[in-house]
Amino acid sequence: MRRFGTLRVPLAAVAIAVISSSIAVGCAKPSGSIAAGPIQQGAVVLVTHDDVAKGARETPVAAGERAYRWSRSGTLRLWVQPSCAITGWTTDHLKLVDEAVGAWTSSSVVRVAMVSWPIEADIRLYWSDRLPPSNPGVTMLYPNQAGRLTRADVFIAVQPAPWRIGTPDRVLYATIAHELGHAFGLAHDPSPTALMHAAPLMTIVTSEDLARLNIVVRGP
Repeated sequence: MRRFGTLRVPLAAVAIAVISSSIAVGCAKPSGSIAAGPIQQGAVVLVTHDDVAKGARETPVAAGERAYRWSRSGTLRLWVQPSCAITGWTTDHLKLVDEAVGAWTSSSVVRVAMVSWPIEADIRLYWSDRLPPSNPGVTMLYPNQAGRLTRADVFIAVQPAPWRIGTPDRVLYATIAHELGHAFGLAHDPSPTALMHAAPLMTIVTSEDLARLNIVVRGP
């Protein structure tokens, strides 16, 4: 079964499924990035831009198993890798991120501000060519000792997954919107009609998703 955010890859894939601080060969290194450090996520090593430099006081966890609230209130700051040399990447990818952010913020449950530097961001979104088609999006969360999020790193495959739930651009949009939902704090949803289902059939942020986010952010 396909799953967003949970990698199920043979151990033999480790050598070829490495995401670096530049995310992929030929992809522009993020401006303002610092030294990289590894995270073991299943069979795939993920590397974020500042784990070594910061000492990574928080233990990273893969999104999906449970919901989280953010440690800070107010507007979340989002940085998106602004360019990438991976085959298939275009500025339309950035437009899909804008569309997904607009969908999640439409109900005012969360507020998001775009920032120019990754070091300024609560959430960072990177493009990759190292994720398998079965897992085109991965989100790593950093909760503090109180269980509140301090930051999140989102990794999105440039090429849409070969799923028959919509056109390629809608599948890519669904991947981006799903992973941003995790970054905002949502777990996988048991409802098959929610975008946040582990194997979603939806390609839009639904009223169920927004209602679930409202509960996570504001409480029942």
